[in-house]
Amino acid sequence: MKVLILNRRCIKHPEKGGAEKFTMEIAKEFVARGHQVEWFSSKPSNVSSEEVVDGVKFIRKGNELTTHIYGFFYAFKKQKCIIIDEFNGIGYFTFFFKNSFLFIHQLYEEFWNVELGVFGYIPRLLEKILLRFYKNKPTITVSNSTSKDLKRLGFKKVHIVHNGLDTRFINWSSKKDKNLHLVYLGRLKKTKNPEDALRAFLKIKEEINHAKISVIGNGPLRKSLIKKYGNINGINFLGYVDEKEKYEIISAAHLILVPSIREGWGQVVIQANAVGTPAIGYKVAGLTDSIINGKTGFLVKNYEEMAQKAIYLWQNKKVYQDISKYATEWAKQFSWKKTRNVFVNIVEQVL
Repeated sequence: MKVLILNRRCIKHPEKGGAEKFTMEIAKEFVARGHQVEWFSSKPSNVSSEEVVDGVKFIRKGNELTTHIYGFFYAFKKQKCIIIDEFNGIGYFTFFFKNSFLFIHQLYEEFWNVELGVFGYIPRLLEKILLRFYKNKPTITVSNSTSKDLKRLGFKKVHIVHNGLDTRFINWSSKKDKNLHLVYLGRLKKTKNPEDALRAFLKIKEEINHAKISVIGNGPLRKSLIKKYGNINGINFLGYVDEKEKYEIISAAHLILVPSIREGWGQVVIQANAVGTPAIGYKVAGLTDSIINGKTGFLVKNYEEMAQKAIYLWQNKKVYQDISKYATEWAKQFSWKKTRNVFVNIVEQVL
């Protein structure tokens, strides 16, 4: 069959993230099963309008807003295809197409207000209105948290397919640093709330002077965070690192701090767990799914409690070892092979 994926970003977009990684994995699985796959997205500068990558044909047009209009008209001409409409705050308006499928990682909810202040209530409301048009469509999401959000909006055909895990660079028996080593991994932007990880670190350092934190990732807050915290001993801003180096760092770290205000799932949690690194994250949508509180890490309400839990685990080695071991076993349940198969099986069987 022919498959059309509609996603505002492509795998070469400079701000691509976990959603695009997930999408590329399922696109390659469709190709592996003999299906023809097109992926329509916005067009970043210095990226071609059309190309084929790993058997997936990419078509790029418009910016991250106008691509939804261009994509709708492109999909209108492709109604005989299986259409996967990926909703990121806004979809491609394919809710009345017979063969369309909704794919959503998370509702933006609080994101709108973090980015736009009080004006964020307008798109926050519009997002829910738009989503209700899709409520009768077969839908795939990545966590129970988002599934609950959708069901509250009237969705009835919701399937949960968790993120996978790339095991190429994973050492399942990693060796930790001698001194306390924390890590933040993710985009440096408001919705990921990286400054709270640094605030937690400063609290930890009051008790454990030798502690350090590796900050992995780029984003709009990078310059301001470096200006404010860059000269503090123990804080290392590493920017973007490749997969191999990323796993080397999180393998050596003792804990990952995840202070996001909301997640679809929390991919960095599972990546860290895979190398025996427990997570301390905020008790928010998505992280309540990927972190098993008290077993693979802790869910906390603020950066002060985040610091307290980190200190507790450092000072209680047996508890830390038990949580680290359980975290690794939890991560072993996830793989991209499993995710690809489950996702594509649902699409093939439902449509």
